[in-house]
Amino acid sequence: MIARQDDLKPNREDGRILHFLGSGAMVIGDLSRATRYLALAAAAWRSQGRLGLLARSLAGAWPRVYLGQLDRAREESAEGLVLAEEIGEWIVWLGLKAMAGLVATLRGETEAAARAVRELRSHSLFPGMPFATVMAQQSDGLLALFDGRATEAYEVLARAFDQTDPHYHSVSRWLIAPDLADAAVAAGAVEQARELLADLPELAGQLPSEMMVVAHAYTDAVLARDDAAEERYAAALAALPAGWMLSRARLHLHHGRWLRRQRRNVDARNPLRLARDEFDRVGAHPWAEMAREQLRAAGESSGRRHAHTSEQLSAQELQIAVLASQGLSNREIGQRLFISHRTVGAHLYRIYPRLGITSRGKLAAALAALHEEQSEADFSGGPE
Repeated sequence: MIARQDDLKPNREDGRILHFLGSGAMVIGDLSRATRYLALAAAAWRSQGRLGLLARSLAGAWPRVYLGQLDRAREESAEGLVLAEEIGEWIVWLGLKAMAGLVATLRGETEAAARAVRELRSHSLFPGMPFATVMAQQSDGLLALFDGRATEAYEVLARAFDQTDPHYHSVSRWLIAPDLADAAVAAGAVEQARELLADLPELAGQLPSEMMVVAHAYTDAVLARDDAAEERYAAALAALPAGWMLSRARLHLHHGRWLRRQRRNVDARNPLRLARDEFDRVGAHPWAEMAREQLRAAGESSGRRHAHTSEQLSAQELQIAVLASQGLSNREIGQRLFISHRTVGAHLYRIYPRLGITSRGKLAAALAALHEEQSEADFSGGPE
């Protein structure tokens, strides 16, 4: 089934077929292909001005989170939420809100993540939507793990593997498997995690989709016994699909930690550097700080990364800010970018505090200052 999709050549203007293909790829865990198809579907709906269908395709952007495309996922969830609220598509809204919460979690935006999860759980439709409940549980688990509450994190994430629990999801639980392994190591619950994941190798062999390959490779390495760990890390890094750079960085972080536990500090530095740099690139700040702590413990200093323009504003937000600074109205910006004027307004509402301003008239000066900061950083060699 997976291989046959390589031969498909869908019409790029047929948003419906593209959306169905993306949804099908998503169901089997072929997330890279799902992302490509749904992005094409969104582009088709946007060019046709079909904003209701656009919201549905944007809700399918959640695989970007697992591929490490956090800026794009944040941008698309924000736009989709505005559209979903406008047209009353509350099931779509739940998916988008779950994605927004998970993105905020991975970026270290704790308050925003917790708020998104609260809004999710308070919605009347939430209990009957397993795809949203499992993502909310994932956010709660990771928030606990990043906060140093490892035992709580493991217990929260393990519930997604319990068929009697309302957070159980037969497919999405495998996206949580790497998080469960992380929490198990931190909480000293490795044996329990191995039991929960006992059927994963066989299932991954039956359906070798990206999701299953990553779940198996990652957990096989992270939960390995010391006498097999070196070999398992090498095999896992070789098995990861090319686009799963966030999972690769997380494996590098765990490998570096394991090497440190073996008192091989010099050997640990390279995987820890690779992890730090990738986490910085995608904006996964909690993990980036973990990598820095491990590097310092391995005898290598690692300064804090400075935020650049691209990290403060997404690509679409920057485009909107530039057009608004040039005097275009929200409606004119929306027409140019094929988004609603309310979406433009929502973006500007978030842009102003990030730039430290309170009005449209100050956009030009704020953008000029950001450009100058970026140029100075580039000239001085950039962040560490």
